[in-house]
Amino acid sequence: MTHEEYKELMSIGALAALESAEARSLAAHLESCPECRSEMGVWENAAALLAFDASPLAPSSQVRERILSAVRAEKGQTIAKQTSPAVVDDRKQMQRLGNSTVVPFERPPKTVWTTIRSYYAVAASVGLVALAISLFVIWQQNRAARAELARVTSEKSEAQQQLAHEREVLALITSPGTRMTELAGTNVAPDAHAMIAYDKTGRAMLMAKGLPAAPAGKAYQLWFIMGNKPMPGRVLTPDTQGNGSLQDQVPAEAMNGAVFAITLEPASGVQSPTGAIYLSSGA
Repeated sequence: MTHEEYKELMSIGALAALESAEARSLAAHLESCPECRSEMGVWENAAALLAFDASPLAPSSQVRERILSAVRAEKGQTIAKQTSPAVVDDRKQMQRLGNSTVVPFERPPKTVWTTIRSYYAVAASVGLVALAISLFVIWQQNRAARAELARVTSEKSEAQQQLAHEREVLALITSPGTRMTELAGTNVAPDAHAMIAYDKTGRAMLMAKGLPAAPAGKAYQLWFIMGNKPMPGRVLTPDTQGNGSLQDQVPAEAMNGAVFAITLEPASGVQSPTGAIYLSSGA
């Protein structure tokens, strides 16, 4: 028996529907063939799942009658063949041959049992395909659920950060001695405005709105200006709506009477302003 023929027997063997000789032959082959042994395990698992999922059903009267009719028809065909003139002539020829060693070969008739075994093999194959499809659908659903969970987790994290920021702003502006100064947009950003709040320790928070999008490699920088001396602060990059915020520390010498300004500078910040002023608290 060839390797491929053994493979054809596996689905039937998984359902324990092989004849004893075929079962022994397949078992002997599996002992020497790791590839078939692994594939046989897949078939056995599929058969076990089918057996676990299937509910026992009694065959309908139509199915029972069809099987019995097929048996009766086969029996009638066998009797007809045995009594046909051709068979009688063959028997006479055999008698004339006497002790001849030539034996006529007849293909064994296809029995109902062979047909039922084929049905079992097809059912097992269909069941395995259905199981694979179900696993694929479950995998897709699991992937979609993971993506949705990641999205919700990200949104939750952003919301938590926003809430923490708002609480920090509220704590700062309600702190005793906190000062608040408004920054108005200049002619290069007439729709922009900002508010800076800082407490008596110099801890400051600036919130800006309506700033134009910063070009690549650029950011907005805060300045504390006393007289003609600008002192650099931190940089901020607004979002797509032109909104942004930053936290900084007001220098001690700028705590009283300083002018606050925002200019467009290189993203890393500079020590002296080089760009145009976009926001300013000065008159």
